[in-house]
Amino acid sequence: MMLRLKIWLAAAGAFIVALLSIWFGGKKAGQNAAKAEELNEYIETRKRMDEVDSDTANSSREWLRERGER
Repeated sequence: MMLRLKIWLAAAGAFIVALLSIWFGGKKAGQNAAKAEELNEYIETRKRMDEVDSDTANSSREWLRERGER
């Protein structure tokens, strides 16, 4: 009787450990995916910033300066 109980408890424990490892693994994968998405967005933003013409950038600075003087 006691041997059966130990086997059932061991099986339940193994099942719980398996579920927890799957849950934590999925959580870590989600965090990594979010971090990769954020870095990709940064790269795209940086590319757009680098493609801006200097004339446009200068006019934007002037606009900001004039706006600050109001």
